[in-house]
Amino acid sequence: MIAPFDDAGPRISCLMVTANRRKLAERSINCFLAQDYPNRELVIVDDGEEDYAPILAAIPPERLIHHRLVKDPKRTLGDLRNLSLDIARGALMSHWDDDDWFDPARLSRQQQVLGGKAACWTTATLVHLDDPAWLERPYVGYIQGGAPSTILHVRDDGIRYPSERKGEDSTFRDAWVKRGVVTMDAEWAGLLIRCFHGSNTWERNHFTRRVALRPQHVIEWNIRKLFGTTANYSQFRLTPRQQASFDAFYAESRALGIF
Repeated sequence: MIAPFDDAGPRISCLMVTANRRKLAERSINCFLAQDYPNRELVIVDDGEEDYAPILAAIPPERLIHHRLVKDPKRTLGDLRNLSLDIARGALMSHWDDDDWFDPARLSRQQQVLGGKAACWTTATLVHLDDPAWLERPYVGYIQGGAPSTILHVRDDGIRYPSERKGEDSTFRDAWVKRGVVTMDAEWAGLLIRCFHGSNTWERNHFTRRVALRPQHVIEWNIRKLFGTTANYSQFRLTPRQQASFDAFYAESRALGIF
């Protein structure tokens, strides 16, 4: 589905850093196309060799910046994210990872919630593991300080990513607090689905430990494991909206042959 584009509202630049992940990136690009917020552009910084042209063909040229460069081992993920900030044209910026899934209302809902604040993010996301035991068992995963991959922020050239290979997004998120932020509670976890697929920047444990991150969830999870009742764990219980997001994610991932 391709939702309309126009210039109503501030332009939001969706910032993607990618390299040789065409199949995963296709899903993320399809999510960009389906966004119901009209004034959007996709900004891609790509230091891979794969040809993304076929999966970008549906994006109007004026709504796409695809910046390709030769891979440099010295260049960090933080450096690449800063480049995406530099070349974006929007008044607002949205983190848009190549291996995540985004609900069609992600941009519109966050732009509404942002109001006069400088940045907005959710306290939790849905999490999916590409593993037979977890394939149809998404869960609400909290991140201490909020989910950095859900950040939507105003343009501010004074706030930059650190030159780091991982964890750069959390440091970047924290830098916005002094400017004024608004957070969205777990009701909105389905706006973004974080996906473990085996070639992530972070290892599997980074994802699985989010099954039970908060103290009350750790206690519940361990008790349920002891009594064999994990199927009834609270973080597996999705709201109707969250379930609808997961169902759409699952159907598209299957259609693309991702799992």
